[in-house]
Amino acid sequence: APDAPPPPGEYRIVGGKVDRGTFTGWRLFHSSCHGCHGVGGVGTDLAPNLLERVRTMTPRDFADRVLTNYGLLARLPGDDRSAASRAALLDEVMRRQRGARGQTVVMPAWEDHARVQPHVLDLYAYLMARADGQLGPGKPVPLPSPAPRRAR
Repeated sequence: APDAPPPPGEYRIVGGKVDRGTFTGWRLFHSSCHGCHGVGGVGTDLAPNLLERVRTMTPRDFADRVLTNYGLLARLPGDDRSAASRAALLDEVMRRQRGARGQTVVMPAWEDHARVQPHVLDLYAYLMARADGQLGPGKPVPLPSPAPRRAR
């Protein structure tokens, strides 16, 4: 449906306005990431340009990188049990659907993480919209929420 939100990790821009997930990704980026990666993700002396890096990543690659960098997944080469656990967690993250309440992607590994909110695929959607040149560096305007359908 044209008014349905895009799948997690994808963005929709209509008339310069973004879907709720992409807006949530912008909000997360500017509350947790822009201090090092710069406004809009273009990089600083402290951290790299994420727009260049995200272009070559799948949503799964991005989730893996973010979860690992925040210490939520360990990189233990040669440990099959860790590799299997890591793959299972990433599979779970990638299967998550946006729910009716708040249209967010819930990530079990981040439920208690105070600094990083559970929206890694929304963050990916925001950065991809920026990397694709479809969204500028300022605060995006969210698309209006679709009106609830009435039963006939």
